[in-house]
Amino acid sequence: MLVFTYNDYQQSKYLSSANVIGSSLYSMQNSVYGYFRLSEENEKLVRENVALRNQMDMMYAKMREMTDSTFILRELPQQKMIFRDAKVLKSSTNRMHNYITIDRGKTGGVMEDMVAIDGETGGVVGLVTATSDNFAIILPIINTSFRLSAKLKESNFRGQLVWNGVFDDRVILNDIPEHASVHVGDSIVTSGSSSFFPEGILVGVVSEVEMDNNGGFYRLEVKLSTDFNSIYNVEIIENLQLEEQTNLEQSQMQEEE
Repeated sequence: MLVFTYNDYQQSKYLSSANVIGSSLYSMQNSVYGYFRLSEENEKLVRENVALRNQMDMMYAKMREMTDSTFILRELPQQKMIFRDAKVLKSSTNRMHNYITIDRGKTGGVMEDMVAIDGETGGVVGLVTATSDNFAIILPIINTSFRLSAKLKESNFRGQLVWNGVFDDRVILNDIPEHASVHVGDSIVTSGSSSFFPEGILVGVVSEVEMDNNGGFYRLEVKLSTDFNSIYNVEIIENLQLEEQTNLEQSQMQEEE
């Protein structure tokens, strides 16, 4: 009971099992609502967007294979990510520990620790924390246990992004030094410091600037680009280099010990 009550990760594991039982019902209900939300058109656009992302990465990879050491295309990036589309079956915004259920799981290529973004805006949604064969649970950015390294897009000053549980469309970015140039309307993106989240994914824009209580740092209110009250389509990102990166980092930590 103590482990479940005070451990958000264990809660997500438990809730994933509970959601699997009810996911079929949510799927049926969602299909009815989908008609009124122009779901077919939205799904078509999301699928096309996902296909284009994957085709671009595959094209770069194939072009690299076709080049020799003297050809300029050898500088093209390797394929790093695979995108998969999914639909939201259930989500909450009125709790301290919100979760999202989607209609794609292990058989659809979705695994734990994959990143989810909004299929329409491309904004951050959250991180996959649990999966079954056909469904998955996303820990969204509007969960008080969620932490994310983010930065000012223009100046690259980094801070930690948290949700204070007040507004479902706003989060707080802490630890931005006071000598940084910050204005309302500045874009906030992921910093790339996390092994899971690629750099440059849109988070939102600065809506309020104030100094924290201790001074020396800004406390920025950020209006999210993702509307969690109407989110319907998501894209799941598989980082093809995640295992290599984490293995290297773990190896380095073991050497230092």
